[in-house]
Amino acid sequence: MRVSIIKISILFLFLGSTVFLTLNRHSKSGIQNYHSEIWADKAGYYIYLPSLFIYNFQAELLPSDIDLKTGNGFSIKDGKIKTKYTYGVALMQSPFFITCHYFSKYFGYKDDGFSLLYHKSIDISAVIYSFFSFIFLYLFLIRYLSKKVSIFTLICIYLGSSIFYYSIFDTGMSHIYSFFLFTCFIYLGPFVSKHNQNKIFFLLFGLIIGLIIVVRPINIIFLPVFFIFNPHKFSDIKNNITNFTLVAVSTLIVIIPQLIYWKYSYGSYFHYSYGDEGFSNFFNPKLLQLWFSTNNGLFIYNPLIILVLIGLFYFSKVARNKSLLISIYFFIISFIFSAWHDWSYGCSYGCRPYVEYYSILALPFGFLIDKLYTKFFFKPVLVFLIIIFIIYNQKLIFSYDGCWYAGIWDWSELFKLILNPIK
Repeated sequence: MRVSIIKISILFLFLGSTVFLTLNRHSKSGIQNYHSEIWADKAGYYIYLPSLFIYNFQAELLPSDIDLKTGNGFSIKDGKIKTKYTYGVALMQSPFFITCHYFSKYFGYKDDGFSLLYHKSIDISAVIYSFFSFIFLYLFLIRYLSKKVSIFTLICIYLGSSIFYYSIFDTGMSHIYSFFLFTCFIYLGPFVSKHNQNKIFFLLFGLIIGLIIVVRPINIIFLPVFFIFNPHKFSDIKNNITNFTLVAVSTLIVIIPQLIYWKYSYGSYFHYSYGDEGFSNFFNPKLLQLWFSTNNGLFIYNPLIILVLIGLFYFSKVARNKSLLISIYFFIISFIFSAWHDWSYGCSYGCRPYVEYYSILALPFGFLIDKLYTKFFFKPVLVFLIIIFIIYNQKLIFSYDGCWYAGIWDWSELFKLILNPIK
């Protein structure tokens, strides 16, 4: 009983510390600037909430020039509120938005959906979802690893990757919400692999799939991961058709509001809202830039990922097929990310499309720790590398200003960023 109380206390201490950290980090940012929580892409995700709950999607009622004041993350055209982003992030932020909206006047803030308190609700939202992400990821990891190794893995992944940045700094982006959903997805997988499970698991699984899609449509490429950890034959699905129908229906329920919004905004239930933006580098993928460029290169900003990939070798000793499939999958998603017209993904930190995929990459990293930590020679080397990579990542995060303005191979500017004082 005493041990449980200590564990719960530690969890709440961590949660409180991260809430304090994100609120403190944004305390001097103000609003309506590129450091604020409702700006550019973040505003595009968020705009559904004030549009629905305050303005009933009547564009003329929105504050004057609010699209310009929040970085053009959405637009007001033809009397419609238009955003190219899907509504999933807003849906997940909605409990925090509604709470904030209810209390805003009591704390002396405008209840217009854009005052300071609404920004803070987004910070708290990101921290809460990241917190529960690691709870579900822990429950997934202990299926393969010891509790101690799983906890150590989570600490390293959190501090040594861009997950930290998107749960504390850029809280309005979609990635931490996708990370939460991905961890839910891989945790629930085994529960829907058996036809005799309670129907609630299939309902929840469908809702998670629907959210995965409406948070970021490209997330649909994560769904095949289910079959990596839960091998199925066609006959399994055929014999379990009722439950998988329930999954499909609950998925569709989540997607329908997005179709309704597209009909309202663009006149069609199915619409590609990104316009000319697409995978124009498909036949000329920018893999080297994606991985190694000074402009948000994955390995350059998050060198811990090197140890993750090495961990695939040790994972293969235990689960060869799973290790091979994760390796292939890593290259597939890398190809897709590098084929996007803006392979650096604009103002971001450390190749942001990988953030949610640490949910499965944490597993091979855990096997690396499990196999090398007990070896006399490798243990100090491994610990040293992990510490260095975490310090390096944290230094970059606290020095980074949100955008990389130097060239894609400008090493001198990167070294300045590493060596200069934090901001």
